[in-house]
Amino acid sequence: MKETKLQPIYFEGEQPAKVKAYYKYELAALYNVCTKTFSSWINIYLEELKQFGYQKSTKLLRPEVVRFLFERLGEP
Repeated sequence: MKETKLQPIYFEGEQPAKVKAYYKYELAALYNVCTKTFSSWINIYLEELKQFGYQKSTKLLRPEVVRFLFERLGEP
């Protein structure tokens, strides 16, 4: 089965979130949730994130982790 990738829709003047290193609290703020909620969201993907060197105690998320999360959770 062919995987279909959805394209994000932006309103006038709205900019896409930049893929760069973010702290967990910064990404949580972009998604408008608290850090605890955001951490529970990303822990669903813990096994996949470990391939990037991620651990639960990681505070600064590298760009490749951010890109992975944007693909799974959608852009904020």
